[in-house]
Amino acid sequence: MPAPDAKSDRPHRASNLDPVHPVLVYTASRIGLFVVTLGVLRLLGLQNPLVLIIVTFLISGIASYVLLSKQRDAVSTRISDKIDRPKPQSD
Repeated sequence: MPAPDAKSDRPHRASNLDPVHPVLVYTASRIGLFVVTLGVLRLLGLQNPLVLIIVTFLISGIASYVLLSKQRDAVSTRISDKIDRPKPQSD
């Protein structure tokens, strides 16, 4: 008989990081998209640092609007759930 899985024996506890997780995923995705766009534009020959940063912000912003919609929805859902949760009453 195989040993039971250790994770299945423990009840799931909500941690303080649960509400932060979608925010971290979205932020890391945005940073990664920015870095990739920066690298591609640099390889394509864009040399002026100011123009490079501005064009990178524009392209990565538009790309993240299209590509990261699910992550953005998860962040907004998590935030609205956190705001809508009733606060405990103190006596």
